[in-house]
Amino acid sequence: MRPLNEGSEQLAGRPILGSMTRARIALLAVVSALVTAVLAPAAFACPKGYSYAGLYSPTKASGIGATISMLDLPTVAGESSHVAGWVGVGGPGLGLHGEDEWLQVGLATFGDSTDGRLYYELAQPGRAPEYVELASGIVPGVRVRVAVMELQFARDSWIVVSPAGISGPFYLPHSHRAWEPVATAESYAATPQCNRYTYRFGGLQVPRTDGTWQTMRRSETLQDPGWRLRRHGASAFSATTA
Repeated sequence: MRPLNEGSEQLAGRPILGSMTRARIALLAVVSALVTAVLAPAAFACPKGYSYAGLYSPTKASGIGATISMLDLPTVAGESSHVAGWVGVGGPGLGLHGEDEWLQVGLATFGDSTDGRLYYELAQPGRAPEYVELASGIVPGVRVRVAVMELQFARDSWIVVSPAGISGPFYLPHSHRAWEPVATAESYAATPQCNRYTYRFGGLQVPRTDGTWQTMRRSETLQDPGWRLRRHGASAFSATTA
């Protein structure tokens, strides 16, 4: 996984999925406001490279959980392209000494299939990012509850929770309450052809400091041109092609 607009690398036969720096999150929030206010009536060309539509917490937390589903079959243009819907923490350059460090879990579809694939992706300092597929054959309408969370009794140790079970723990140094968690749809287009997706996120939650979970009622918007984000109450949204 690399910063936005640097293209896609290959790992274990799959393109490495995208991630966002804190600066990128802030920039997207500003762009989203400008697009809504000034350019809403305009039609955007299909975005090439990475693009996002989602929400992030304005405060740091030790995890995030959501129920993710596809509302329609994605259309992915080209074998090197992909779409995804995920929740996660961290990002490129956000680890100790500016190293890449993140953990995410969600659904992805690649250009060789229309199937949804349950996966997690891990980046630890000094190691290549790791994409791990947990299940395949996920179809529209199937709701998948997923989360990433720091273990309360082991600071900087994280797990992935999904219908496939618990993965981890994974050590992410200096990650304790260091990041604003993100829930987002993602598209990587390797060609000018359009990717299409419709993801729904529900039951967004973040952990309190005592380890219990609460609804993520406060959030900020991420929205690149070419994608539409619709909120459904305080803790749910859908992201789709504009």
